[in-house]
Amino acid sequence: MTLCIERLTHRYRSRLALDAFSVQFHAGEITAILGPNGAGKSTLFKLIAGLIPSQQGQIMLDGSPLHATSRTLIGQLGFVFQEPALDMMRTGHANLLYAAGLHGMSRAASEAQIETTCRLLHCDHVLDRPVNQLSGGERRRIEVARALIHQPRWLLLDEPSVGLDIDSRRQLSADIHAMVRDQQMSVVWCTHITDELEAEDRLIIMHGGTMRFTGYCGSPSELLSRYTTEVASHG
Repeated sequence: MTLCIERLTHRYRSRLALDAFSVQFHAGEITAILGPNGAGKSTLFKLIAGLIPSQQGQIMLDGSPLHATSRTLIGQLGFVFQEPALDMMRTGHANLLYAAGLHGMSRAASEAQIETTCRLLHCDHVLDRPVNQLSGGERRRIEVARALIHQPRWLLLDEPSVGLDIDSRRQLSADIHAMVRDQQMSVVWCTHITDELEAEDRLIIMHGGTMRFTGYCGSPSELLSRYTTEVASHG
């Protein structure tokens, strides 16, 4: 399965957020999209999710156009956005049960998937606590579990570690990389924090709504040097 972006262009009045952006994401790996604030990463995710209407270009999933009304295709995707999507007054379990219900899952299937997913993400021990009593890292893991509750084939993460301390960031990164290796998950991960990534992750650097580099991350020093050079040279 492939997720293809073909010449997406999007403007917010006079500001060009995406400029004929094209890329093909490959299944079974993490594709990291790096770029400073305003590079176009969040706009790209909102267009894929159907949260904002497309102005120009096309999004294809396995050769079929992806629209917000394409429920079967959209169901193959799970999203974690920067903005929290949990009900802070309800427990983590209640939040996940509600999300499963939105996908038409039975109670038995929901409970089984909650148990499996939360064990993988190391948040099964906090499910009975209200979300507003959890740490930032615990909340984020439940947000990821919410995105995975219907067992999508693609997980799209938009700056999931914003506001987390370094230990929480590293644990979240380790959990997601383990899921890709063990569960054959496909991940598109927008970030501007280079230490979340591993050498085998595919890398795309965005700046000004365009692609500046595509390849693989390499060592931490290589990644940081490449990112700094690309952003600085187009600043």
